Amino acid sequence: MQIPNYYQILEIGRNATASEIKQAFRKLAKRYHPDKLHINFGPDEVAHAKQMFREVCNAYDVLQDQKRKSDYDRILQNIERKQLSYRSYFDRLNRLNHDSAKLELLFQALLHQNYETGISIYEQLCQRCEKKGTKWCIDDFFNYEDSRDCEFLIAEAYQNLGFSNGDVSVSERHRKIELAMQIYESLLSAEGQRPCFKHFIKEVKERLKRIYLYHFSVEGYEQMTQISLTKIQALKLPKRETAWMYKKIAEFYVEINLFPEAREVLLMAFELQPNLAGAKKICRTLNMGNEKMIS
Repeated sequence: MQIPNYYQILEIGRNATASEIKQAFRKLAKRYHPDKLHINFGPDEVAHAKQMFREVCNAYDVLQDQKRKSDYDRILQNIERKQLSYRSYFDRLNRLNHDSAKLELLFQALLHQNYETGISIYEQLCQRCEKKGTKWCIDDFFNYEDSRDCEFLIAEAYQNLGFSNGDVSVSERHRKIELAMQIYESLLSAEGQRPCFKHFIKEVKERLKRIYLYHFSVEGYEQMTQISLTKIQALKLPKRETAWMYKKIAEFYVEINLFPEAREVLLMAFELQPNLAGAKKICRTLNMGNEKMIS
């Protein structure tokens, strides 16, 4: 539905007073009144002036009457809200079309293990939305299952880049590994709420095991101890696997001479697996005796 914008016609604002409306009408009526038309005006100019004079009169007739003005304002606001909604819809549609093309390139890159290209495209999509104050969401483009599959590929790319020996800074490798961890954890959380990927949840847990242990093996990550132990427990692994991870953490502690911490974590391992294999060496180092005797 289209209606003329009387405020634009009278060249006034929405909050114009009755006096300002009248002043605007008089000025424009004088400009376009047929009696004021210049003798040298051509047919088109005369027709335009007459059309404008009619529009100015119509605008004034409505806006100078309080009831008609109130009804008109309500209709105009409803139309503008709908137009804004339509623009928002088409803007989103255009964005989706643009992002869909980018996603196709993203998928092709990841499937061919061109991880740097794929991650570059993914971060471009995220950054463009962040500049607009929104968050890019893959669920806007795919169904639930396909969205989680795509996230798995993105996390895999971050993980491979983070653990590679490429020409990037240590902090950048840390960043990529952290992002991989966050996406994997998100996948696990989603699976807990809406199971549909039992076939690869074991693989996700295996990758998280490696990332969690990474926190202990890299200098500067000692402060992650309690957080990572909590994360390991949240994986709900078999006791044997959890005990093995605790033993690895104890070994990392020994390497950096944190012997009390190593002993504490190793005891946690034996509580889960009294006959823990491969623990003789670290037990000797920590002067803990035969691991089978530890309770």
